[in-house]
Amino acid sequence: MEKWQVFSRLKLALALYETPPWLLTAEQLTEFEPRYARQLRLESRVVDQAGALGLRATENDIRAAVAELDQRLADAALQPRQLAAIGLDARGLYEAMTHEVLLDKVLEHVAQQAPAPSAADVAQWYAAHRDNFMRPEQRACSHILLTVDEEQPGCQPDQAARRIAILHRRLRRDVRDFAGLAQRHSQCPTALDGGNLGWVSRGLLYASLDETLFALPARHISDVVTSPMGLHILYCRDIRPAAPIPQDEAMNAVETRLRAKARQAYQRQWLETLARDGQPPAAAR
Repeated sequence: MEKWQVFSRLKLALALYETPPWLLTAEQLTEFEPRYARQLRLESRVVDQAGALGLRATENDIRAAVAELDQRLADAALQPRQLAAIGLDARGLYEAMTHEVLLDKVLEHVAQQAPAPSAADVAQWYAAHRDNFMRPEQRACSHILLTVDEEQPGCQPDQAARRIAILHRRLRRDVRDFAGLAQRHSQCPTALDGGNLGWVSRGLLYASLDETLFALPARHISDVVTSPMGLHILYCRDIRPAAPIPQDEAMNAVETRLRAKARQAYQRQWLETLARDGQPPAAAR
């Protein structure tokens, strides 16, 4: 069995069952083997097209694929010794990735043949989904953070509470000093920028901070808020209401979406024809 076939077996088992093929049950293997045989036939036919299309796997392509694979295998908790036992040592993986690179190159070439969406298609889709193109309400926000850590000197809960209460009283008198106080006292990296968190949408902060921030009027500070990080004072500098995304921007997004769908559909049709007839559609050769 060639190394790419060994790798394809591993790849398919992980995709279908999230487990390597040597751990599949008898019932799973009964279902798996015919699918694996079809996968091998299809991959062989796809790679056979590389020569006809003048595509090749360069050394840089293969090395990049091997580097990316290392992370994928680590995520799947597969050990090098397990891979070596089935022939996928460093050399075996290199050979398998040569095959994978050719697969990707052929499929990308095919996808590029997909017809681009027309301006009418884009306009029609946009008109039917206009409500999807709203920019959410955002708040320009800064904060001061004092961390709470029982084991760190100066970060005991009572000490942090006293210090942030003093800062809060000062800010209640004059919020214009927020950036300066953040630079001097905040224990968040944003202190270097006066505590600036930028424009924030709902759901990006801890729940307690999110709820507090989006209840604040512009140019107001919050009471002291607790999060898993410690104690905060939030400053809502400005509010950007929800509004439609500019039409040009939305139309570009629609075109990108429709183009991706067209590429996928064209690829899928090409693969179905190749699997059935052994040859791709003439127009895609």
